[in-house]
Amino acid sequence: MDKKKVVFQILDSYAEITITDQQDNIVFFEIGGKEYGCWYPEIDQDTSSPFIFVKNDTEYDYPHILPTSIPMDKNFANKYRYVCLDENDSTIPFLQSFEEKIIDIIEKLIHLLSLSDIEKAEEFQKEFLFYWNQAAEDTGICKLYIGKEREFQKLNAYKSNDGAVRFVANGICLNDANKKVNGSKKWRHLPELPVFYIPITDKRRVLPPTRDKKWTAENIVMLIYGKQFNRISHESYVKLGLEKIKTKYVGLVFEIEIDGNYIDFAAIIEFRSTKNDTLLNKLKQEIVEVVPIVSKRTDYYYLCKQIGNEITLLDKKVLLIGAGSLGSYIARELVKTGVRSLTVYDKELLEEENLLRHTIGDLWVDCSKVFGLKCELERIHPEIHINAVEKNIDKNLLVAEMKKADLILFAVGSSTVQWEMNKILKEQKCNVKVIYTWLEAGGENSHILSIDYNKQGCFQCLFTDEQGCLINNKANNVSEIDVEAYKIRNGCGGTRVAYGNAVLLRTTAVLLDVIRKNFERAESTNNLINITPTDVIDVKDTFVERKCRCCGDEDI
Repeated sequence: MDKKKVVFQILDSYAEITITDQQDNIVFFEIGGKEYGCWYPEIDQDTSSPFIFVKNDTEYDYPHILPTSIPMDKNFANKYRYVCLDENDSTIPFLQSFEEKIIDIIEKLIHLLSLSDIEKAEEFQKEFLFYWNQAAEDTGICKLYIGKEREFQKLNAYKSNDGAVRFVANGICLNDANKKVNGSKKWRHLPELPVFYIPITDKRRVLPPTRDKKWTAENIVMLIYGKQFNRISHESYVKLGLEKIKTKYVGLVFEIEIDGNYIDFAAIIEFRSTKNDTLLNKLKQEIVEVVPIVSKRTDYYYLCKQIGNEITLLDKKVLLIGAGSLGSYIARELVKTGVRSLTVYDKELLEEENLLRHTIGDLWVDCSKVFGLKCELERIHPEIHINAVEKNIDKNLLVAEMKKADLILFAVGSSTVQWEMNKILKEQKCNVKVIYTWLEAGGENSHILSIDYNKQGCFQCLFTDEQGCLINNKANNVSEIDVEAYKIRNGCGGTRVAYGNAVLLRTTAVLLDVIRKNFERAESTNNLINITPTDVIDVKDTFVERKCRCCGDEDI
């Protein structure tokens, strides 16, 4: 295929296009009084795509034409800027022929150049953060921890000893706030820089800065005092008039809705003086300079919403008994799913034999499992708080903890522990959901038992037959003979059971779904779920025994 000829023929078919030149694998043409170039790949590759650039254009306030030059000339005699005509993954190159690719970008260029002023503004807003960050000071990324969404609020500015900056809403507690490095606090509060979060409610004519149009006091005044459009809510306006400041600088974080997504952008505002006045007046009368800064919203609530986590878990307090292999998987996934307050009990140390089926690494060998979990999990996000208790749970501890928890999880290998704790919870009339989960020897099967002690059924029912006699756990499929075969003994009564990671992953995945459903709606019965490599079977409350010595009806 003669690609140059194909490009020439396609461009020549448009009445509004005039071909001006060609060099190597670029064809130059004029349209709308400006010169563009169409670059095409010399080698025929299914995944490669042609692109358009504008040549020697001095206009920098047109959407989708990038402000920075790309090196096309060896001696940089001309300036070329890339024209962005596709969103990521909006087209699939290998499904188009070469001709279709050329026609596609030309049609998109013509459409771009024919936009009305309102459409241009809409396109600029789609790339708001790109242009804002291009105009920003190169001082790193300021992390934003917003509290109440879409509500005016004050934030606190902090700077770390390595220069990082973050703005944190009142009420958000970060686990590294008091961390020390070389004897000094890592994060220092900046009282000289008050910060305010202001949601924008009407985005009309709110455009990002460009190379030719920087943001000035006029832009801020337009947002706060907009006469034609009320760009902030009445509540925000009133609160701006109540806030008094006397600092030289203030930080502003704005949030705007674009195509169903909320984006945040921040700026440092310099005032003419440090006189004490309302923030409203100072923004109207005192602004000297508006300095955009690169920021990124990273609070736990926002990140959970971005990936579709269940936000009803955010304020739940979970008690996890057991930090072994299964407990470590559960703990790690809980904090990634929306649980940021977790208490974990376990007094055991991590052994090398368990490294490959535990979520913490060899750094923690011969150290407390719960302490290792705390350190590793709190590194995931600073709003995650792990209360690590290096003890085995007992009656007094359980009674105290159940009054604070919204959910209790058991992930211990010992049926004896779960049996004993089950009796205590029943006697104490526990009012929170309790979930028991355990693995069978051999790594094939596992089980999840959800118990509401106000309903019929408990853990002891699993060990009770129809006559009320005690038996081995009837939910388990592996026989006692097979259990013995899977045990690994290490002397002095110590044993481990052989199982791989697949059963841990399966069980944790099902458990997360069970937890989500428990908080979404109340179940009418207690449930037992049996998990195999191929099936997840909810047997409902068929495990319940009315003659159970713990929860049964003694009159039967």
